[in-house]
Formats: sequence, C-alpha cells, structure tokens
Amino acid sequence: MAEVAGLALGVPGVLDILIKTCLEGYRFISTARSADEDFENHRYQFKVEQQKLKDLTTTVTSRIRESTLKTDDERFLLISSTLIRIAQQFSDFKRLESLYGVQILFSDKSAEKPSKRYWFRKLLGLEASQKDTKSESDAFKTVLTLTDMHLDKNLEMATLQTLKPHLNSVINTYSRLKWACLDSEKTQNLISKLKEYNSNMKELVDGHSVDKIGITTVIGVTTKDKPHFMVPFPRNEDFIGKSHIASWLKAYRKKRIKAEKLEHTGHLRLALCGLGGIGKTQDVLNFIYEYENERPVFWIHTGSVTQFEADCQKLGSLAKIPGHDDTKQNLGLIVKQWLEGPQSGDWILVLDNADNMLDFYPIAPKSTASKESDTVSIAHDGIAKFIPRGSKGTIIVTTRDREVARNLANQNVIIKPELHPEQAIELFYRHCPNAEDTADDTSTALQRLLKELQYLPLAIVQVAAYLDLNRSISTSKYLEMFESKKESQKLKRLLSKPHHNIWRDNNENAETILTTFSISFRQLQEQSKLADSFLRFMACIDRKAIPRDLLFQIHMDDVEDELLISEALDKLVNFSILQHAKVDFGCGKGYEIHSLVHLAMQTYLESGEMDTALNKACTVLANTLPDSEYENWAEWRVYLPHAMALLANLKEDSEASADLCMKAGYHISEALGQYSESLIPFARARKLYAVLFGEENTKTLEAMHSIGYTFRDAGRLKEAQEMLEKVLEARGRTLGEEHPDTLRSMHHLAMTYRLLGGRLKEVQELEEKVLEVRRRTLGEEHPDTLGIMNNLAITYEKQGGRLKEVLELEETILEVMRRTLGKEHPDTLTSMYNLAMTYRLLGGRLKEVQELQEKVLEVRRRTLGEEHPDTLTSMHNLAMTYRLLGGRLKEVKELQEKVLEVRRRTLGEEHPDTLRCMSRLAVTYEEQGGRLKEVQELREKVLEVRRRTLGEEHPDTLRSMHNLAITYRELGGRLKEVQEMLEKVLEVMRRTLGDEHPDALSCMHSLAITYEEQGGRLKEVQELREKVLEARRRTLGEEHPDTLSSMHNLAITYRQLGGRLKEVQELEETVLEVMRRTLGKEHPDTLTSMYNLAMTYRLLGGRLKEVLELQEKVLEVRRRTLGEEHPDTLRCMSRLAVTLYDLERLDEAISLMEEAACSSARVYGGDHSYTKATELLAKRWKDVQREFNGEAE
Repeated sequence: MAEVAGLALGVPGVLDILIKTCLEGYRFISTARSADEDFENHRYQFKVEQQKLKDLTTTVTSRIRESTLKTDDERFLLISSTLIRIAQQFSDFKRLESLYGVQILFSDKSAEKPSKRYWFRKLLGLEASQKDTKSESDAFKTVLTLTDMHLDKNLEMATLQTLKPHLNSVINTYSRLKWACLDSEKTQNLISKLKEYNSNMKELVDGHSVDKIGITTVIGVTTKDKPHFMVPFPRNEDFIGKSHIASWLKAYRKKRIKAEKLEHTGHLRLALCGLGGIGKTQDVLNFIYEYENERPVFWIHTGSVTQFEADCQKLGSLAKIPGHDDTKQNLGLIVKQWLEGPQSGDWILVLDNADNMLDFYPIAPKSTASKESDTVSIAHDGIAKFIPRGSKGTIIVTTRDREVARNLANQNVIIKPELHPEQAIELFYRHCPNAEDTADDTSTALQRLLKELQYLPLAIVQVAAYLDLNRSISTSKYLEMFESKKESQKLKRLLSKPHHNIWRDNNENAETILTTFSISFRQLQEQSKLADSFLRFMACIDRKAIPRDLLFQIHMDDVEDELLISEALDKLVNFSILQHAKVDFGCGKGYEIHSLVHLAMQTYLESGEMDTALNKACTVLANTLPDSEYENWAEWRVYLPHAMALLANLKEDSEASADLCMKAGYHISEALGQYSESLIPFARARKLYAVLFGEENTKTLEAMHSIGYTFRDAGRLKEAQEMLEKVLEARGRTLGEEHPDTLRSMHHLAMTYRLLGGRLKEVQELEEKVLEVRRRTLGEEHPDTLGIMNNLAITYEKQGGRLKEVLELEETILEVMRRTLGKEHPDTLTSMYNLAMTYRLLGGRLKEVQELQEKVLEVRRRTLGEEHPDTLTSMHNLAMTYRLLGGRLKEVKELQEKVLEVRRRTLGEEHPDTLRCMSRLAVTYEEQGGRLKEVQELREKVLEVRRRTLGEEHPDTLRSMHNLAITYRELGGRLKEVQEMLEKVLEVMRRTLGDEHPDALSCMHSLAITYEEQGGRLKEVQELREKVLEARRRTLGEEHPDTLSSMHNLAITYRQLGGRLKEVQELEETVLEVMRRTLGKEHPDTLTSMYNLAMTYRLLGGRLKEVLELQEKVLEVRRRTLGEEHPDTLRCMSRLAVTLYDLERLDEAISLMEEAACSSARVYGGDHSYTKATELLAKRWKDVQREFNGEAE
C-alpha cells in the first residue's frame, strides 16, 4: 500500500511537468512569426487549443486528487500517453521542420544574436551561412527527442517518472529558441493533429469507454472502430472550383478572430441554397471528403420523409445504436438522441435535398405527445423535430428553398452562385473532351451555348455527355436548336434525354435536366397554390424583365391582398426559381426566370394544362395592360415581349387574345414606328373578331380601322383609302351616320384623302359634316366640336385663298374657350397658339403673332412653371416667330438652347422630345450660317441615340441619317460619304417601307441632288427623278402636290441637260393647270408654279411679256391674300422689278424695288440681308438711269 501511495503522490508531479511542457509548446509556437497572411488565423487556433488543454488538465488534476481518476485506470494511462504525444509535436524539431514547415532558431542570450540577414534568408526558405549564426546546431543537441519511445496502453508508471528530468530539459530549451511558420498548409496540418489530441483527451476526461470513443486513434492506442463515414457517393474528381462550404467556414473563422472570440467549438449549422442542378451536393461532397478518417460523417437524404427514415435506419445499423432495430421505437428520435450524446463524437451531418418545407414543418396538427417519446411520428411532426441540437456537431443542409435554409440554419445561409464562364468551359470539356479539337467558330458557339444554359452545372454535364455520344451533332447545331423558337419541341426532347450520374440520387429513372425542376414545381403546388398560379402565368410569358408591379395588378386567382401576393412571390424567390431583376418603370423592381426553369415549367405542364394556363394568362394580360398611349410607352416597352411571347405560344385564339393583339399592335405602330410589323397583330385580331362576332361587329370594324390608318402610316395610301372607306360605309350603315365611331372614321378618311392630294374638296365636305353633327349633338362648345373645327381650319389653310375662313374659325374657337374654360386653361392657350400660326400664314401680322405667343408663354410660365413641357413648347413656338421676324436669331438660339437644357435635365438626353429639340436647334444653327460643325454634332448625337434606342432601321433613325447626310453635303468635300449614306438609307427604306413609300421617294430626291452636285451624273439624276415621278403618279395620283413637286424637279433636270426646254415647259404648264384646278388660282402653291413657268418662258426667250403677266398676277394675289409685308409678297416684288428692268421699264423697276426695300426694313430690319440686297439693286439701277438720262441729253 505504501508503494502505491508513493506512486500516487509522484505521478501528479510528473503530470504537472508534462502538462507544463505541452502548454509551453503552445505558448512558444504562438510567438512565431510568419510571412503568410493566414498566420494570424493559425496563431488564433493555437491559442484556442492551448485554452482547451488548460481546461482539460485542470479537470484531470482535480479528479486525480479526488481519486475519481486512479493512476491504474486505463484512461489515466491513455491521458498520459496523449500528453506525451502533444509534447512530442513541439519537441521533435526535425519532424516539425519536415512535416509542418516550422523553422527553429537558437536564441540564447549568451549566444550570438542572429542577424537581420539571417532571418531574411530563413523567411525566404534559404540556407543561413555560418556568418549569420554560430549556435544553431547546438540547440538541436540539447533537445529531447521522443520519436523512438513506443507508448501504449500498458505504459508503466516508472516510465513516466523517468521522463521528469528530460521534460524539464525541453522546457529550458524553449527559452533559447525562436520559431517561424513558413508553410500555411503544413501549419494547418499541425493544428489538425493538435485538435485531434484534444478531442481524444476530452472523450477520456468525460469518462467515456475506450471502445465507445468513436475516433480512429488515441495516440499510442488503437480503438476498435474508425470514424464512421456514411456517404453514398464517391469523391467527385470532376468538381470545378473551390467548395463554398469550405470558403464560408474560413471566412467565419476569420470573422471570429477579428471579433476576438474563441473558435466556435459547439453546435454549428449552415445551409447551401440554390437552384436544382447548380452543384450543391457536389460542393458538399468536395468538402466532407477532406474529413474522411478524421471525423464521423453521416449523409442523410431528406428529399422525403421516407428517405429520411431509410437513412436513419442505415445510420443506426452502422453505429450499432441500441434500439435501432426495434420496430416499436421511433428511429428518428433514437438517432437524434445518440448524435446529441457523448458516444457519437464530433460529427458532421449532411441533410441533402432538404427541399420540401412541408416535410420539415407539416401543416397537419401536431402530435398529442407533449414531450419526446416513442409515440411521435416523423411524418406527423416533421423532420425538423428530429434534427440533433446539443453542444456539438456540424450540420450542413442542401436545399432549393431559402425559407427551409433560414429555418434550419438561421443566418448561416450560403447562396450557391452559378459557375464562372471559364469554369463552365472546363466542366464541359471534361465531359466532352473531343470537342476541344473543334474550330474557333465552334468555340464561340460553345460560349453562347453555355450562356444560354446560364452556366448550370447539371445542364452543362448532360449536354456535354449527349454531344460526346452523338458526335454528328455539333455544338453550333445544338445552339441553333436552343435559340430557335421553332425548334422548342425538339429541344425539349433533347433536354429530356435520360442521363445517369453516380454523384446524384440513384432513382429508378435516370434524371434529366427538365425533370430535375419538377421536384420544385410539385412542392410549390403543395405549399402555395398562389405561388403555383404565378409560376404557371410566368411560364406563358417572356422569362426576362417581369415587372413586379404587373404581378400585383393582375389579381391572380382573384387575390388582391398585397401581403399574400408578396409571400407567394417570395416563395418563388426562395425556391431560386425567380431572380430579382430591374425594369425601367414603376417601382423599378422585377424578376426573371432561369431559361431552363422556364422551359421545364412549360414541359411540366401537360398539354391541356399549358393551354389552360395560356388562356388564363391571355385574359389576365388583356384585362390588365393599359392602352398604348404615350404616357404608357415606358410600361409597354417592358410589357410587349411578354404579350408577344404569350401570343406566339397560344394554340387557340379567343376574344382576349384578339384584344391583346390590338393593344400590342398599337404600341408597335405608334411607339416603335414598325408599321408593317404592327399589321400582323391587327390582322390576327380582325380575323378572330370576324369569326367570333361577324364582319360588321364593332370590334371587327375597329381592327379594320387600325389596319387602315397603319396602311396610311406605311405609305400604302391606296390600301388605306380602300380599308377606311369600307369601315366608314359599314359603320354608317350599322351604327348610323352620327355615331361617334362613324364620325371618327370620317375624320381618318379625310386625313387619308388629304395625303393622297387633289381631294381637298372631299376632305372639306367630310370635316364639315362631322362638325355639323357634333355641333348639333354635342353642342357648339364641346371639346370634340372645337377639335373638328380646328381640323377644318387646317383644311381651309391647305386649300389656299381661304385663310380668312381659317381665321374666323380659330377666333371663334378661342372666344368660346376663353368664355367656357377660362383665359388660362391649357386648351385656351393651345387655341391662342393655333390662331397665332394663322396670323403668321396671313403675313404682315407677325407682331400680333408675337404678342399672342408671348402671352401664352407668360401664362404657362406662371401657372405651369418654367420647365413644364407646355411651357417649353411655347418657348419653341415663340422662337420660330422671332426667326420669321428676322434679325432676332440670337433670341431664337437662346430660347431653343434653354428648352434643350431643361429637357435634357428633366426628360433625359435620349427622350424623344429632347431629340426633337436638338433637331430644331440644328436648323437654327444652320440658318445662322458658319455653324455647320455644331449642326453636324447635334445631328450625329440624335442619330447615335436613335440607332441605339430605336434600332438601325426605325423610320426616325433613317430620317436622322437622311438629315445628317444633307448636313455633310452642305459642309462640302464629303459627297462620297453623303452618297453612301443616302444609298444605305434608301436601301433600308426600300426593304422595310417599300419602294414607293413617301420617305423612300424623298430619299431618292436627296440622292438625285447629291448626284447633281457631283457633276457628270445628270443621267442618273434624270433616272431617279423620273422614277420618283412615276411612283408618285401611280401611288398618289396625277394631281397630288408631291407628284406636282416631282414634275417641277424633273423639269429642272431637263433644263440642265439642255435641249429639252419644250419638255420643261410642258411639265410646268401641266403643274400650273392642275394646281389652278385643284387648289384654285390663288393658292400659294399655284402662285409658286406660275413663277416657275415664268422662269422657263424667260429661258425660252422672246416671251418676256408672258413672264411679266404671270409675275404681275402672282404679286397682285399675294398682296391681297397675304398682305403688303409678307415675305412671299416681298420676294414677288423684287422678282417683278427685275423683269421690268429687263424690259427697260426703269422707272417702274426702281419704284417697285425701293418699295420692296422699305417693306423689308419694316419687317426684317435695316441690317437684314434681303433689305440690303434690295436697297443695293435700287441704288445701282438709279445710277444706270442717271447714266442713261445723261447720254440722252
């Protein structure tokens, strides 16, 4: 007994020395230096393990003193052996250097201190020279090496006693050393070893049986079992990139270090969340294989309750958990309690495919059992109730549902991102290696294909495997099928090809890309009917830029509660089916769906279900989407792809689809200017309305009406006329002559007649009839009545010689509006503007025009504000008047620049109104002269924006190119470039608008002028102008104003070619005869034609008398209709004066030219170029007269 007592007293002393040795080693290494950025993390981990050891050894010492841990106990020997092995890690310096990358340097105060050069070389891994230190080898001689000691569970007490002096020697040696850790990865291995020793110690100190410890080895002692590793899949050697689980844990550890917290040593949960097929399982596999043979790992499938129960059974059998084979026991509860207990070790538990919220948290009533017992049911209570908690273990969850992830792992949720393009390419080539030999164009096709697959790993692997097995199908061909809507059915078959994968669940049926997502779809149906309805709706529309506002407006399933709608949409986001996106209107929030998920949903819905979903979505959109008015264009830019996608997928049309066609057609026509394209939905709507309701139903006629005015916008005036006449006839017969729709048809037909030309009389009759009915049915002062009065005024204006009637109408409109609406009502101000324009046309009343427009501007500034769009329009109109007044171009420029600055700031650089303002300012700069460079810059900017926002072939873009080409021509020296631009514009217009569209014919005219200026190309000029004239004769008619203008242009070309003056005369006489008959003798265009013919007569020679008669007639009419001081009247005066001079009627010539000069001075000012020119001619003629009179004397 005495011997035993002595030993009991001696052993604790030995243990104290042993413990002190281990702790000194920890302290010693924690002072190490390192060039590696991760060493702060390592140093922190050393401190954590040091603290663990302190806590454990305190408990060991206490239990020895209390005799609860006896020295002959096997656990005591194992504890001692483990402590020796920890000490050995620090004292075996050779091993530390070779295995763990630790450099040890002698640092005795009595020895020579190592130089800075020595430390620098060691940190770089270089050998130190003898000059650097003299005592390094001595340090190794004094260190105790325990490598050859074979310690096992039969360790004798005497062995421990003999260690005491040697351990003291090791401690003394530490004070003479310095360490440097130069290899981060190797240092981490040392930390892992130390963690393992501490874990073993904890199991022993806690009193667990050696056989139940559940770890591979207590150093020096081999247990019966290795750590359990229940993982159903092999390591995936094709895994690309790094594990996001490992990255998260590393970041988590660094975060705790920064917060100066000890490493997390208790229970830890984290969840990896993402779309099905994105690689969550492979990520976890990559992580947990790093812990094979180090920690117990258990993998449980939680895709269903049945799978969970089956894997719990496997775990119970593997770990030999008592009661696991008892069918009366609740296996989930048994496994949970075992994992929470001490026997299971520091385990990792993977809960794979935790996708169904209802499996974890069922809605069914809870079990009546108030406490955990054998009576609870996994299916009834949910899997979540059987997931272990406690103070240890790590749980990793993989799930598609972010809500499940949040519930199981709190904030520790990792969103699995898509692969980088480079990683996607690498993954593809691993599964289709033969593709690496393909050409560059195929490589480009591969990049596009991977982008279409949105870098989804499962899709990439399966497509690569398919192409590897079917080498006759190239990557380019597969891409064509993917991108083509016509090939969608073929693509669905390809993506439904079964693919076996050893790293995914071994179901009876092989998994396909499309069926992968069906799991989520089924779970959505179970968990949220509203979310399922939204998903079905989105399967029918375009997958991109789905506006959140729209989803709230459609009242899906008649649900209007915003909270319920938000929850349903969040459910789709949580399932990774929807992703957040931005849209450019409303709240700016929207969603998009992964392309394969979108295709999978369409495949998942059976044919009948898909048709039902399409019809429902069509009804919802038709009832929800607004009309395509200008204020709704921003919304429609986002809505249109959805409407067109839905219409393209519909198999059977309905009234709702026809309504949707009408709305989409309006936007395509009005906002996009794609007239030909808009005819497709209009025609589809008309056909369907006719089948459903008949040819003369109001909806059918409205569709025909839309087709009619679209023909007009597309330049197909004859077809427009025929369609609108048919609509008017039907509406007049079915609705009555005075129905609002009938009157609207009259109005649009009148506009078409006006464009056709030569039918102004019919236009007048139609508009007068509409006015008469509206006066009688709506009243004299109804807004619609006033509106048609304004249209009639425009017709009178175009007829010429009727400006007095126009003036009377507009003065009446203004008087009524002032009285009924008020002097400052917006419509009253618009009426004032119209009246001002008429005064301008009448000539000689520019001062009144100026006064009216200045009044409108003053009121709008005061009532609407300086930057209101109507205020800006008034500024522009006033600027135009200042331009006509002459001598005020500076004010014109300042007003237009102000308007442009405000519109740029309030509407944006690329708003249509801003672009229009830039175009108008360009005209002002052009008129100022010497500013063509600025004109060029403005027009180039307008063209650049329209190209980008409207497209290369939009009519507005083509018109901008046309204008810019004209500017280049005026700049000079760029005729070749001008020619190429106009030829390109003409080619596109011919292809998109047609050969005979007015814009195309106008471009031909400009191209003819360019050829004319290039010289030597008069034959081509002649051909172009003859073609323009021939087309206008055929499409517009012989007497249309544009046809007459073409005759005039061709006459000029014939005159230039020479020898064809007779043809010139015939053309101009025809023009004059038609204008006299269709427009009247005193119409402004008739008068211009009379002047042109007079010029031709002069060139023919011997006809000055006829020239004089024509010019005198023109001047007489313009004086009477336009006034003495109208610009056109002044030009006629000067031209007639020249003719009088040629006839040697000098007195009359001088008198008329002086009259023109005085009038010009009053209208334009004394400094105006026209005023100066007329004054100069009058002075020269007077000089000639004096010379002539002197000679006569």
